Amino acid sequence: MFRRRLAGALAAGMAAAALLTGCGGDDAAGGPVTLKVLTWEPGGTEYWKQVKTSFEAGHPDIKLEMQSVPFDKYPEVQGPYITSQSGPDVMANNAGLELFDRRGAYVPLGDKAAEITKDLVTYSGACEGFDTAKPCYGVPFSYQGNVLYYNKAVLTAAGLDPEKPPVTWDEFGAACDAVKKAGKTCLALGLSGTFPAYWDFPEIARNYLNEDDIRALLAGKLSWKDPKLVAVLEKLAEITTKGWANKNAPSITMLPDGADIFQRGDAAFAGTIISDAVNWEAFGKALGDDKLGVTRWPAVDPSAPLAQKFSGIEGAVYGVTQWSEKKQAGLEFISWLAGKENGELWVKHGKGQPLNKNVDKALLPSSPAFQKIQEMVAQPTLHAGVMLSGPEADALARGWQQVTLGQLTVDKWADQMQQALERSPTKKQTK
Repeated sequence: MFRRRLAGALAAGMAAAALLTGCGGDDAAGGPVTLKVLTWEPGGTEYWKQVKTSFEAGHPDIKLEMQSVPFDKYPEVQGPYITSQSGPDVMANNAGLELFDRRGAYVPLGDKAAEITKDLVTYSGACEGFDTAKPCYGVPFSYQGNVLYYNKAVLTAAGLDPEKPPVTWDEFGAACDAVKKAGKTCLALGLSGTFPAYWDFPEIARNYLNEDDIRALLAGKLSWKDPKLVAVLEKLAEITTKGWANKNAPSITMLPDGADIFQRGDAAFAGTIISDAVNWEAFGKALGDDKLGVTRWPAVDPSAPLAQKFSGIEGAVYGVTQWSEKKQAGLEFISWLAGKENGELWVKHGKGQPLNKNVDKALLPSSPAFQKIQEMVAQPTLHAGVMLSGPEADALARGWQQVTLGQLTVDKWADQMQQALERSPTKKQTK
C-alpha cells in the first residue's frame, strides 16, 4: 500500500514539475500572490525579517506569509500538512534522509535544479542518493556541520592548556576527569529529541565508517548489528556512562537546555553546529570571543580515513509543495534564497556559512572561531547523521537515554536501531 501511495505521489510530483518549467503564472488575479512558507527560522528571527523585506522589495507581485515553528515541534506541525496535502506553498526540511522521507510532498525541480544552484558550492544533500543527477526536491542556501566548541576559561581553571584542546579520545577522557575535579561539567549534552543523531552520532561514526559504509547506511544496507555500528554506539554510551556529561542529559534537550549549560560557563565543551541558532556567534556573545575555542571532535582512531575530516552538509532545504497553487511564485522564492543577495543576508544577520560562491568575502565575520571553522570545512566528508531515517534518529536518542539510565544494554540498543531501520519507509524502498 505504501509503495502504491509513494508511486502516486512521485508521479504527481513529476507532473507538477512540468508546471515549474512552464511559462504560466499563478492563479492570483488582481493583486500580489501570497506565498505561505513553513520554517523553523534557521538563523533567527531577525534574519527572516530581512528575508521577507528584501524579497518582497524585489518581487512586489509576491507577499510572504511566514509560519515559524520551533525545530523540535516542526515534524508534528508539518506532518498533518503532508497527510492532508494542503497548507504551505514552500516548506523546509533538513538535507538528507529527513528530506527524502518527505519527498512525496515536494515538486522535483528537474532541469531547473542546475540553473538555480549554479553558484552554490555544494548541493547534493537535496537530491536523492546525494546525487545531483537524480531528483532534487528543493534549494539550500547555507552550509552546516558539526564542531566541538570549548570554553578556554574552564579548561584553564582545570589546569589544562586552553590552546591545545584534546585531539584523541583518551585525551578527551583525561580532560573530562580534570574538568570534573574542578567542579564543572565536561560535555554539555541533551538527549531528548533528534539532535544526538545530527550532532553527535556522525562525529563518532567517522572513526569507524568509510564513505562506502556511510552510503550503505543511507541505502539501508548496513545492519545496526554490524560491528562498526555497534562500536559507534559503545562510544556514544561512554560519554554518559563515564560521567563526562551532565547528569540530567537524558531528560533535557540539547537546544536550548544543553546549549544553555555551555553558554552559562558551566561546561568545558559543547558539540553543536557551525550555522543556525546555536553556533559560534551565540557562544561568543555569551562567553566572549576570546574565551571561545572550536575544534574537531576527538578522534577515537586517529588513523581512520575520515577521522581528521569535517562532517559537512547543506543546511535546511526549501522546496515547493505538490499541492501549492502558486508553484511559479514558490520557484521564484527558493531561487532567490540560493542567490547572492540572500547569501549576504545570511552572513550579516544569520551569522552562518553561505553556500553562494559570490558572497562578498569582506562581509565574513572576523571572529577567531569563525575563521577556525573556515579552515575546518575545507576537508568535508559525507555527514553520517543525515543518512538516518526518522525512525532511526528517534531510536538513537531514545536508546541513548535508556543506556544512560541503565535501562538498556548497547546490544539491545543495536537491536532497537535495527528494528527502526526496518520501519523506515524510505530505506525499505532502496533495499
